Amino acid sequence: MIKTIFFDLGNVLVHVDKDLAIREIANLPGFDLNMVMQIAASNIETAFEKGLFSIAGYIGELQQQYDVLHDITAEQLVAIWQKPFTINQPVWKLVPTLKRQAAVILLSNTNELHIRAIEEKYSLLKELDNAVLSFQVGARKPEELIYREALKIAAADPDECLFIDDLPENVAAARQMGIHSHRFETVARLKTFLTDFGFYLN
Repeated sequence: MIKTIFFDLGNVLVHVDKDLAIREIANLPGFDLNMVMQIAASNIETAFEKGLFSIAGYIGELQQQYDVLHDITAEQLVAIWQKPFTINQPVWKLVPTLKRQAAVILLSNTNELHIRAIEEKYSLLKELDNAVLSFQVGARKPEELIYREALKIAAADPDECLFIDDLPENVAAARQMGIHSHRFETVARLKTFLTDFGFYLN
């Protein structure tokens, strides 16, 4: 019997317009497109998602390494990051029905800045049963630790859980741990995956 459904956030429960995010940041004083792409691929972003920096610490690292963000506040960055995120309504509409049948828990690689931006815009977390966030756990998918923490929070065995994510490496890692997993590509396929496990959908 399935007790818990883990949902990824970006490109599953919410859409992320990466091009918009890049343009918004590239327009900040001192930035350009190449710098934004360099930062996105840097260890700073990975460390931020693992909770090694607060928002203030993240800004400080960028100031030190790239000589940018000297005149920006955390609130301004949150406002910028609210723009690229929009609710994936066809998936989100499944959540209330699924919650009547199992616990629905967020399992996401994210950082304090992004989750704050999303929460101030949509207040998603209060609609879910719980959340396992990489910056709070100190590990990112597909690392084993974050899945183990998710199972601990769910108080469930791997074969009692479903996991939905858009990245194949994250899905593969969950499957290796015995979690029933689905790579999200279309809502129709997601619905089939859920109904195959006995869930009814509105």
